[in-house]
Amino acid sequence: MIQINRRLLYIDLAFCLLLLPFMIWLLPVNRWMNNNASFVFLFVGWLYVVYFVNRYCTIPWIFRNRAHLIGALVMVLMTVVVTYLISCYRFETPQFLPRRPHLLHGETGSQSRMEINLHQRAVWFLYVVVLAFSFAVGVLAELYRLVMERQIVEHEKKKAELALYKVQINPHFLFNTLNTLYGLMLTDIGRAETAFMQFMDMLKYMYTSAEKDKVPLQAEIDYIRKYIELQKNRMNEHTRVHFSFESRNENPDLMIAPMILITFVENAFKYGVSSHEDTDIYVTVGIDGTCFRFSTQNSIISLPEKEKSGYGIANCRKRLELLYPDRYQLEITEQGDCYRVTLILHLR
Repeated sequence: MIQINRRLLYIDLAFCLLLLPFMIWLLPVNRWMNNNASFVFLFVGWLYVVYFVNRYCTIPWIFRNRAHLIGALVMVLMTVVVTYLISCYRFETPQFLPRRPHLLHGETGSQSRMEINLHQRAVWFLYVVVLAFSFAVGVLAELYRLVMERQIVEHEKKKAELALYKVQINPHFLFNTLNTLYGLMLTDIGRAETAFMQFMDMLKYMYTSAEKDKVPLQAEIDYIRKYIELQKNRMNEHTRVHFSFESRNENPDLMIAPMILITFVENAFKYGVSSHEDTDIYVTVGIDGTCFRFSTQNSIISLPEKEKSGYGIANCRKRLELLYPDRYQLEITEQGDCYRVTLILHLR
């Protein structure tokens, strides 16, 4: 990235210090210096302004969104208007040809008009060349930036998938679940069988979904529900779990990135479960059209200072930023002994 930026800088310098001065020298601009020096300096300065404004403002705006595209078009239109005003400037015609006393007045006027015509053509020619060159360099830079951003996204996605594989089977969750299943087999065979089937379904979902970019939203919600039901088997009467699902104008075709919600639920159970204090854990899911709302709330029973912003939360933030840029809102608040996570996703 640094290397291509350096090359683009070299191109800018070559155009501004070599190519543009050479074209100005070839055209009659240098003949205007004697009688219209201020105009020449103004015009040449304007050409540099057009180049840098177009190169670093107008072209990047074109690649952003519709609002910026309109702004870019307005900016180009403004440069056209200013260039038109410059081309209409009435300057004193330089006397680069020897005067001939026998020339008629009409011939002298025709020569003057020809010089003014040449002035206007030179102004527009240089403007178009600067505009075209800055557009070409700007488009090249933006295309390279987009390619690099896509490569970075793919790289981060691979890293996130690798991290996801590593944390899929949380030893704490695995050992607790197996211990719970063992206890149920000794006390309640029916519940143990149901819990075991839920556990197997969860493991299957964890491995199959990790290979996909998107999964049905309903499948992800079912996975969260099974996780909660499985966790309930190891809790006593002090911990109450409340799961609610609200749906309005639900779209059955909605898709979501897999395993992006479970970290918040895991944290709620990890730090909100108590064997001797009354606690409540709330998990709320809502769908309104393509807007997905998810929240967890739990009492803080055990939350060491160093784990308040752990790796799992940071990984979720990174995945959300990569997969749903400008389409998500994540708010994590801690008030007293209450810890709350609210996530809003726009799935479209």
